[in-house]
Amino acid sequence: MYFPYLRGKQFELIALREICDFIDNDEIISPIIEPVKETTVTLKKTLECMIENEMNFNLIINPQVGDIKSPDDILEIIEEVINDYENYQPTFIINGKSNYDYILNIIAENEFENISIICYEIPNNENDFFDFIKKIDIKYIIISEEINSKRFLREIKKLDVDKITLSDQFNVQRKNADYQENDDEFFSDEHLFYEEEGFVGFSDYLTIGKEYTDAGFLPYAVVIHLTYVNSKEEIWVRHFVSDSNDDTTDVAGKFSEALEKLIEFIEEEDIHTIACEEFRELHDQESYSGLGSLKKLSIMHHIELMYDFLN
Repeated sequence: MYFPYLRGKQFELIALREICDFIDNDEIISPIIEPVKETTVTLKKTLECMIENEMNFNLIINPQVGDIKSPDDILEIIEEVINDYENYQPTFIINGKSNYDYILNIIAENEFENISIICYEIPNNENDFFDFIKKIDIKYIIISEEINSKRFLREIKKLDVDKITLSDQFNVQRKNADYQENDDEFFSDEHLFYEEEGFVGFSDYLTIGKEYTDAGFLPYAVVIHLTYVNSKEEIWVRHFVSDSNDDTTDVAGKFSEALEKLIEFIEEEDIHTIACEEFRELHDQESYSGLGSLKKLSIMHHIELMYDFLN
């Protein structure tokens, strides 16, 4: 089972909304959403779409990045939109600063069940953490690969709950033009081995990466990231970078240069995801839909790729 980890930025949420229709097996894809924006219109529409299509998902109650400062904002959305829908997991991030009593109060007051817990790092007091785990109804424990304590992981594996591995597979570059230096690289083989390692699913940050940023800027180079399955059934990612990268003018022209390379690749590889069909349409119409749409299509493509493989 695949758990794509998405922050609740506009085009990430729109990507989820646009794949709702074709994901008809809720035991294959279960998105993790960390809301990051105080403006919640897009989040509400996305949740409504997933509920309408009976998708399973994980909604983080205590986001650690972005504009939302209190779980109350997310709890209001749950009451307003999710209400009595049961095919989702209220989700809590656990780190070294977690207040377990505070989280337990939220769980009790809202009568939450089937909870997901995300462990980014080893808790300061492991005994308190395991006491906390025993007091709640857990569906999934999502464990970051950055945790390297064998003792802690051994204790986690003893727990009689479903476990998910979370990793950051995307090799983020400082500048878009830097992707030219290694434009075709290994992404992941987690989908091949997660069950052998005792996990029921795996999670990653898709073609975005773990680090959260909200800064917008005009790029010198435009890059489109596209994952694909190679002959060994590994996931690799190809970076299609524009050529005219000396200044920030004519972003649409840069997009056209990158898109031309992508179209050549997906024709050679005979790739026909929903996102790739949209790329073909943009190419045929000589249209530019904005940088946010590139991220949206890259996300949609990766989720459909994993869905088709696991299905």
